[in-house]
Amino acid sequence: MVLFPVQKDNHQLNQQHKTAEKHSKLISAAKNGDEEAIESLTIEDMDTYSMISRRMYNEDVYSIVDTFFMPYGIECDQYQIMGNIEYCRKVENSSTNEKIYLMNIECNDLLFDVCINEKDLLGEPEVGRRFKGNIWLQGKIQFE
Repeated sequence: MVLFPVQKDNHQLNQQHKTAEKHSKLISAAKNGDEEAIESLTIEDMDTYSMISRRMYNEDVYSIVDTFFMPYGIECDQYQIMGNIEYCRKVENSSTNEKIYLMNIECNDLLFDVCINEKDLLGEPEVGRRFKGNIWLQGKIQFE
């Protein structure tokens, strides 16, 4: 499914980037046993839950949540994602002559290459819009 993006100004984008960097540092510190970082992450999660619960009364969940990445079903390689379309191209499968979309999706600071058959997609994908769907995760992780 293709969704419209959440409208944000430059200040909101900068704030989101700073928050993500702080969150990554806290997670790294928590992995090393830092009790204060673990406590900060716990409080941050409770604050996020509270904020989302309040906003859900007046807003749609897709206007609150920009991206997500979570397991889907009982298989270890199935995930449901929602992320921003960074690149999109429509091509034809030379074996089946079916139209498919090749997309790069940015989700929670991770980049995914997604291929989807045009007939399985609801909406018209374009750079800047969001993709939401169930994926079969394959390949390798590149840590840089």
